Order: sequence, then C-alpha cells, then structure tokens
Amino acid sequence: MSLPAYIALTFMSGPRDGETARFETPPQAEQLKLSFGRRETCDVCLTYDSQVSRIHAQLTFDGEHFWLEDLNSRNGTFVEKQRVTDQLPLKPGDLFRVGRTWLRLEPLHAMDTLTVPDLYDDDIPF
Repeated sequence: MSLPAYIALTFMSGPRDGETARFETPPQAEQLKLSFGRRETCDVCLTYDSQVSRIHAQLTFDGEHFWLEDLNSRNGTFVEKQRVTDQLPLKPGDLFRVGRTWLRLEPLHAMDTLTVPDLYDDDIPF
C-alpha cells in the first residue's frame, strides 16, 4: 500500500485549537515519522505547552497502520484515556494527547481534495 500524499492533524485544544497541520509524505518513503515536542526541530512543535517534553512522542505511518509512541516523556502520551506505554495503534478520527494538547488524526489521501467555499462569491443571492 502506498502512503497518503498528506497526513493532517487537527489541534483540539490550546492556542492552536481548530487549526489543522498538514504533513506531506516524501514521494518514495516507506514510512512517515512525525515528532512531537517543545524543541523547534520537532515536526509538531508545542512550545506553549509546559507539560510537553523537549522530545515527547512520535507518530509513525508504515503505509498501512498508524502507531503512536511515547518517547519517555515526563507527563505521558494518551490515546483517549489510555496511556501509551509502548507503541499504540492509532486510526483516523482518534483523539490523542501530548502534554495538555489534544489532537485528532485525519489522514488525507492523494485523491482527496481540500476545498474551502468562497464566502465572497458574487453569486450569493443575499
């Protein structure tokens, strides 16, 4: 199975609440890894969350399954209410927490299109 062209994470809490971050997968990649933490080098940088470790967690997509892994963080990583102690499978729509920040996994495949309605279309009848 080939990787999706994009993977999206929606922030469900904190100052980025409602924001969706999209990550493009490399064309020939066999897997995608996203890092979470306070370090600026992390793919998902959460500097505003004091409960997040410098390098906190990792989300991996192997072409078929998503895996969430806690990287020995102080405050833990959770899927719903379950603490991640090793690798835990994740599926689209699952909520997970890194520190105090809740996120939702939403993979977008290459055939999906992201369209936003034009709210200023001249054809609006009012």
